[in-house]
Amino acid sequence: MKRFLWVLGLLLMLGACILPDEQEFLEERARTCGQSFTCPEGSTCEEGFCVKKELDPSACTPACAPYQACTLSRICIPRYTALVVTPGDGGVVGAGPVPVRAELVVGLGFASNFPETLNFRVATSDGGTGGTQTAVSKNEGVYTTEWTPTGEGEYLLTVTHPEAGGPSTTVRLTVDTTGPTFVVFVPPSDAGVAAGGTTYGDPVPGFATAWRRDQVVPVEIRTNEPHLDVGTVTVALTGTDGGTTPAVAVTPLSGVCDAGFCGVAQLNLWEPSFNAFRGTMSVAAQGKDTVGNSGSGSENIDVTRWKWAFDGAAGAIRSGPAIGSRGTIYLGTANLSGKVFALTPAGALKWESQVGSVVGGPVVGASDGGTELVYVGANSTSDGYLYALQSGDGGTLLRCSMPVAGAFEGALALGTTSTAQSETAVSVYNGNSGASLIVGIRPGATLPCPVIESPSGGEQIPFLIAGSSVLMRGDTIFFAGSAAGAPKVTSYVFGATAPRSSWPVNAPTVTRSLVLVGSDVIAGAASSETVTGGLFKIPQAGAADVTRLYPAGTSWSSRVYSLAVGSALETPDNVFFGSEPTGSINFNRFNLTSTSLQPVSSNAAIRAAPVVGANGNVYTATTNGTVRALLADTLTQRWTITPGLGTVEASPTLDCPRDASGALVAGNHGVLYVPAGGKLYAFVVDSRGLDTSAPWPKYQHDSRNTGNPATPITGCP
Repeated sequence: MKRFLWVLGLLLMLGACILPDEQEFLEERARTCGQSFTCPEGSTCEEGFCVKKELDPSACTPACAPYQACTLSRICIPRYTALVVTPGDGGVVGAGPVPVRAELVVGLGFASNFPETLNFRVATSDGGTGGTQTAVSKNEGVYTTEWTPTGEGEYLLTVTHPEAGGPSTTVRLTVDTTGPTFVVFVPPSDAGVAAGGTTYGDPVPGFATAWRRDQVVPVEIRTNEPHLDVGTVTVALTGTDGGTTPAVAVTPLSGVCDAGFCGVAQLNLWEPSFNAFRGTMSVAAQGKDTVGNSGSGSENIDVTRWKWAFDGAAGAIRSGPAIGSRGTIYLGTANLSGKVFALTPAGALKWESQVGSVVGGPVVGASDGGTELVYVGANSTSDGYLYALQSGDGGTLLRCSMPVAGAFEGALALGTTSTAQSETAVSVYNGNSGASLIVGIRPGATLPCPVIESPSGGEQIPFLIAGSSVLMRGDTIFFAGSAAGAPKVTSYVFGATAPRSSWPVNAPTVTRSLVLVGSDVIAGAASSETVTGGLFKIPQAGAADVTRLYPAGTSWSSRVYSLAVGSALETPDNVFFGSEPTGSINFNRFNLTSTSLQPVSSNAAIRAAPVVGANGNVYTATTNGTVRALLADTLTQRWTITPGLGTVEASPTLDCPRDASGALVAGNHGVLYVPAGGKLYAFVVDSRGLDTSAPWPKYQHDSRNTGNPATPITGCP
């Protein structure tokens, strides 16, 4: 087929210039055949075509040149159908050496008669010297050399047969030795418009419009490189430690472009390392032109971890926020006209419910198809109430009044009791007359507002220590209190009027926090009047005395307010806590097996419970609102936020990365929620939620604040 097309092409080229005998010769050559007897006399069938052999060149008059063939009609015609030069006309090449190839294509049925060499000549477009060439090599009609141009510009490459009048071809080439230059454009960020008590822009000058650590930046790339190899253009981010993310391909932009090429790359700001609260990342564009010259361009991106701040203008926040199944943040404020607020992950106010001063909770119930109850203990001027609020609009599903005047002082716990077989939120209510009650709320049960009182003349239920934990495991509750002026840790079976056997246990001083790990209760104690306290444990079965964990020695000489327990890399669990020994303030990691202690200094007391996050991070908030992220295995600081946010009276919490609707999104980041100075702050951190392998990673155990080790530590798949 190729030969047939060649013959037709040759006919078209020669057209009217061909003599009749030659016309007959060419037409005969175009015939197809199966065997030679089907061809005209003097022709043979070769590969499906009738072919006449050429005569000796001298048989033609005048004799044919070496680049011609003498036909049976005694006519000289071109021996070669083409002289093909590579690079071809209009080609773009680099600085060199540039391989140059010329091929003589022999006509069908003709002898090749290739010359020993071809002549190569290169000149600049204005006739100047075109550079240097190596010796020409020959291989069956293919002639090669290497050409080194004198520099950038246009050149004329001419290849000719060594015999005068032979085939000749000239191609125009462009030499390009300069790589592309890229302009990187980072569009301005949209921080968001303040609304409903929520503000968005980072308040530090220069970062009000910075991009957030959890955002995707559409970085634009422009270049006027005329010979761009679009497929090689990529963009990468470099973090604070010099580490660079994998390169991202650039997608050409459709529509108006003010340069030779415009493209965009989507960059995930959570991917590179960022050991700062606010700072700068570098964007680097790379690419090549069609001859391999490399080029680049770069720009910086201002990045902040600041996400938003919410001010409900309803008093201080004295209990840690809780997170619902779809990322809704529930927050209570503590003045007498205090409220419960529900916020979306984007910081928008969903609803608010005025219930009074919220000290206990919020605790979020189990989700039922996205519906969940929110439990709080709230105080009025002289009474306290337990509320079960509906997550959809904050409406009150159930309110439990207390039988005596008093107040809630500490946390709520949530579990399912064996008697009621229904979700029950429990706490300790301190009566003004000196009596304490164990109280609960369980909507839909036969007894929706259970109350457990001390038996007449029997041992009184200890007063709950203000701000302290209440824990629940099955039917058993644990809390710290004060009875007859002595600090106690005690445990009850819910519904019983007397403590469990071997309880209460005398504490070294006022116990501020409790966690359940394995078969033990781990506790932190601190006196507000003297430097007294420490870390200790009690078997959950009860004991006559406590086992000292910290400080070493025989003196309870350091305050410990709150704690969290994380998993260790190679050894059993580590307890994280702030301590206040005489003359110093520290943050500590204490290993429960080896009893080894690693302290790092802190600029202010850490009385809120730390948060143990995924990816090996732990987060702390000091009393003056300084927030820090540290590596859990070394306590090396990764970043801190200064100046402080304001007084911290409640513990932070941590959630997954989510969009505004609450749906999980991709990324190895999450959001830390810190209550401080009457506001709730949201910061982007490098943990995709809580450490799910930690036995007690935060205040009240889990993101719902249940204070119950049976509640799963919700992961972020």
